[in-house]
Amino acid sequence: MIRTIVVDDETPAREELIYILEKFNDINVIGEACHGIEALELNDKLKPDLIFLDIQMPKLNGIEVARKILDGLHRPYIVFVTAYEKYALEAFEVNAMDYILKPISEERLEKRMKRIVTNMGKGRKEYMDKLNTLIENLGHKREETKTRVCVHNMGKLIPLDSKEIIYATVEDRNTVIISTKGKFEINYTLSELCEKLDKPTFFRSHKSFLINLDFIEVIEPWFNSTFNVILKYTDIKIPVSRSQSKEFKELMNIN
Repeated sequence: MIRTIVVDDETPAREELIYILEKFNDINVIGEACHGIEALELNDKLKPDLIFLDIQMPKLNGIEVARKILDGLHRPYIVFVTAYEKYALEAFEVNAMDYILKPISEERLEKRMKRIVTNMGKGRKEYMDKLNTLIENLGHKREETKTRVCVHNMGKLIPLDSKEIIYATVEDRNTVIISTKGKFEINYTLSELCEKLDKPTFFRSHKSFLINLDFIEVIEPWFNSTFNVILKYTDIKIPVSRSQSKEFKELMNIN
């Protein structure tokens, strides 16, 4: 019996995959996670044989989770789950790694499962080497891809490179960006903006703040395991809420 964990931030997609997997006699779904941090915790706790890992997730994406798993003690077989991304699929094929395309169908998964089970029985060192190469390749591709957003200023649109954004917040129900070029409004909610910007560079420290971790100058411990952060070129203290403090400590390597 193959002990399996399913990781996806979208509940319907996660439930659908679990529903299909439960039809396989040799698969036992022992856990599910809605984000990368939870996936790492379950991996250490439950020690699965196999993880179905979504790539596009908030907090930590699937590639970052795989990288941390490679650095850890328990290293299960990973099947990446993704919507179509040309460069990612090319990398999977070149490195002979298993993946499943969304939307997932029972027929598509059944075809893939035969290959997955076969590959799980092969040499572990060979697999880990391929996984490490895949992560490096995808990491370089993402570094090469710049994220830009267009902000409004006096009736005009100004493109901002993500590296120029210090933080974003909400003022009078409008999302505003504080950048090295100034303060601007943008036609996205804070959640939508969070999805578009580079991860893990940007972190949702609080329901009203999205911060660029590269601009952090000072971290102040606060009440009830929370923090305040001071960013470069700003004069306000931005809170890290209690619900976000655990992930923040891990991202910043705070003991």
